[in-house]
Amino acid sequence: MSETYLNGKITVTSLAAPTDEDMRKISALSSEERKQLLDEALERGRKSGLSKRSKEDIAKSAKAKAAARSTTSDHAL
Repeated sequence: MSETYLNGKITVTSLAAPTDEDMRKISALSSEERKQLLDEALERGRKSGLSKRSKEDIAKSAKAKAAARSTTSDHAL
């Protein structure tokens, strides 16, 4: 799943575990745009509410996603 920010200006696979391509896109933004991106991501998190998953389930899922990304050389967005 990808995430779109800044009114469609940038689409990344994840801000929590960005790929090299995601980092290139983020680095190309101005410092003001990076601040706006971070503010938008934080606001989305605040609005999303509490998860029903345990922290262990969340950690397991994050590790599985990171492992899957590290085994592929091409990251589709």
